[in-house]
Amino acid sequence: MRRSASVVEALLLVSLIFEAQLWAVNGNSHCENLKPLEVRPHSVTITEFGAVGDGVTLNTKAFQNAIFYLQSFADKGGAQLFVPKGRWLTGSFELISHLTLLLDKEAVILGSEDSSDWPIDDPLPSYGRGRELPGRRHRSLIYGNNLTDVVITGDNGTIDGQGSIWWSWFRNHNLSFTRPHLVELKNSTNVVISNLTFMNSPFWTIHPVYCSHVLVQNVTILAPLSSPNTDGIDPGEHH
Repeated sequence: MRRSASVVEALLLVSLIFEAQLWAVNGNSHCENLKPLEVRPHSVTITEFGAVGDGVTLNTKAFQNAIFYLQSFADKGGAQLFVPKGRWLTGSFELISHLTLLLDKEAVILGSEDSSDWPIDDPLPSYGRGRELPGRRHRSLIYGNNLTDVVITGDNGTIDGQGSIWWSWFRNHNLSFTRPHLVELKNSTNVVISNLTFMNSPFWTIHPVYCSHVLVQNVTILAPLSSPNTDGIDPGEHH
């Protein structure tokens, strides 16, 4: 496995990049105002929406329905989605503002090995195409756009992209679209990603793009040495 030894350097780099961007835009840094452990007044558990943590049952609809339900609390202090111990297989799902996604210590979110569970998105405007193929790209496992006040955290729970099948497709030239990231947040502000293990991303692992006030801390990012392009943290352009 690689990158666990270099994760401190990666975190220092991303911290310096975002601090520099914030200083240039605002004349000071607001990272100290981000509160990764802030308690939300409303909380639900993924099992309340029919999720089964057996590593086999596909739970995409459960994640989507839980987050849709929590949207009604966005203007009431925000909400929390708790993922307990278990292996929770899912396709891509989209976050909302004023949300905490909280993983238990022995919780594992598993990315589906069926590419149809990862929707197709347009390329980023600044790229004009998929990163590795012309045209469009697969959406990340955990995705958000135009959000504020988002926390992805846990008691060192795990988000596992099960990327080996994607790496095989890539090597064998069987892909029509650019591979997905594990986490991508676009056009968002006041984001905290902390206290988790990320592993086996199909492509880049954490990709905040067109974002500001982003704090990534206390994460472990793992992938085999042979895995292609499984970068740890790739901060994109800042708007």
